[in-house]
Amino acid sequence: MVLVSSTTSILSLLLLLLKLFHQGLQAPTNGPLTSMWNCNSIAMEIRDKLSGPELTDMEDKSNLVKETYRRANLLQFLKSQKKYPQVEASIKSNLQILKCCLPASANDSRLSPVGHDNPDDFQKKLRFFVSQLKDLQPVPKSRPSQPTSDSITSHPETLEC
Repeated sequence: MVLVSSTTSILSLLLLLLKLFHQGLQAPTNGPLTSMWNCNSIAMEIRDKLSGPELTDMEDKSNLVKETYRRANLLQFLKSQKKYPQVEASIKSNLQILKCCLPASANDSRLSPVGHDNPDDFQKKLRFFVSQLKDLQPVPKSRPSQPTSDSITSHPETLEC
């Protein structure tokens, strides 16, 4: 009887130690969750708010589709939107968020992005541009902004994405 009791006691103790040891190796599961932006949805929100004729200029289309020009074109749209007060505030803020979605490139300042002649041209090109952004990955809502030589602001900041 004593042998069974001590064996059970030892096995219980080993089981308890195993559980405690295993829990110590696991990552905590009750930490804060990181909130993410769905970049594809943001691009489509912008597209859906823009109306007007389709972009027909093939050279502009070609430059707006190039992945290497994405960030440079976005920065150009961000600059240009300041000239057009009729651009909705939600479009402006979503463009800022898209800046977090597109990775910075060392070549951004050397690329020649597509220009915009007037508000209609701006909307037409922006609508086409965001309609081509189909492969964007979600990004955390809060992260440091990506510095560029062509920054909108001259001082570093934390951009709430």
